[in-house]
Amino acid sequence: MGQQISDQTQLVINKLPEKVAKHVTLVRESGSLTYEEFLGRVAELNDVTAKVAAGQEKHLLFEVQPGSDSSAFWKVVVRVVCTKINKSSGIVEASRIMNLYQFIQLYKDITSQAAGVLAQSSTSEEPDENSSSVTSCQASLWMGRVKQLTDEEECCICMDGRADLILPCAHSFCQKCIDKWLYFSAAALCVW
Repeated sequence: MGQQISDQTQLVINKLPEKVAKHVTLVRESGSLTYEEFLGRVAELNDVTAKVAAGQEKHLLFEVQPGSDSSAFWKVVVRVVCTKINKSSGIVEASRIMNLYQFIQLYKDITSQAAGVLAQSSTSEEPDENSSSVTSCQASLWMGRVKQLTDEEECCICMDGRADLILPCAHSFCQKCIDKWLYFSAAALCVW
């Protein structure tokens, strides 16, 4: 019975436009992700980016923002800090904070791209000019993707403010709209 529902759901998802299907898949994945799996993906992303950046000047580092994962509602409030570091100088060149949904998107993008880069580098003993130029700027390209992911979120209520909070359903809200909603919800409960 459960398998039929899953197959039917997958059929519906396959008929959706590509962008919507990707969104639904990411929401489903974030909903079923355990905390241990999440930490494993953060560690895996650090390993993958370190392998791809071996011998390069820049490197990406991912870490859970301290305290953002201490709640029972960690999926809603957790933040992952992505930092681009110049390895030779130790200087932080860029830093961005992502929510869980954005992190899962980036995780999928980087692991799929890195698999191709790492497979190509392991099969050829002598890298060609194109592959070395791609890997030399890989950290900057991926940081650009992080920027794109974090810049595109806006509040779905006022469509004006930057989304500070993204719920597991992937709806994005600014703090002002959430505060209003919480205030009116609490007021409605007091009336009863």
